Amino acid sequence: MNYLSEIPAFNNWTRYNSAINKSDICLWHSLMFMANRFGWKEFTVQILTLLSESKLTKNEFYKSRNKLKQFNLIDFKERGGNKSTIYKINSIVSLYGTQNGTQSVTQNSTQMITQSMTQSVKINKTRNKKLETRNKKEIIKEKNVKEKFGEFENILLTSEEFSKLQSRLGSECNGYIECLSNYIASTGKRYKSHYATILSWIQKDNQNNKTGGENYGNGYGDSGKCQNRKLCTEYPE
Repeated sequence: MNYLSEIPAFNNWTRYNSAINKSDICLWHSLMFMANRFGWKEFTVQILTLLSESKLTKNEFYKSRNKLKQFNLIDFKERGGNKSTIYKINSIVSLYGTQNGTQSVTQNSTQMITQSMTQSVKINKTRNKKLETRNKKEIIKEKNVKEKFGEFENILLTSEEFSKLQSRLGSECNGYIECLSNYIASTGKRYKSHYATILSWIQKDNQNNKTGGENYGNGYGDSGKCQNRKLCTEYPE
């Protein structure tokens, strides 16, 4: 068989067979491509591979496969266990000819190659977009994973949130985290966002600094241990 002769012959044949649908055509092209790779001999291929190549669902695949066999376009033999099905492609040119004055093989072949290349580019673009979207989702998911901090490991912060606190607070960062950790452990208080809570405490401490009041940062030494526990209950909300 000649790959470039079979494709235009198949396209002409489908024009006169309304029973053939898009799913049948997709599956035939996938099988024809594989048959060409295997030198037109019988070949085995897993169903998952064919589903990926043809972009069909399992239900569409089985219907189209049976229909192509009924038209004697293909033949297949299922094997038991986990063994792949054996396929054989029958020549359209030998079975049905070119029908109704087919244009030259060269012209049709060129058109088919162009169409196939265009389709491949579109498929690759779609796959790349899906891959890019999936990668972005995975990156966002990783950024949203929260780690445990504090003596009681009850402070939940993402790596991005912790980095922002470190950048903003410097050496006082651990002090705020430990203060909130101790407060939650001793009172059972719950917060929707520990990061937002610490930011709220920072804001109130800044206001206290302007009026000369005490704050959370002043309640901790270099060791990060709380030196003035009453400061941890100044902002209970």
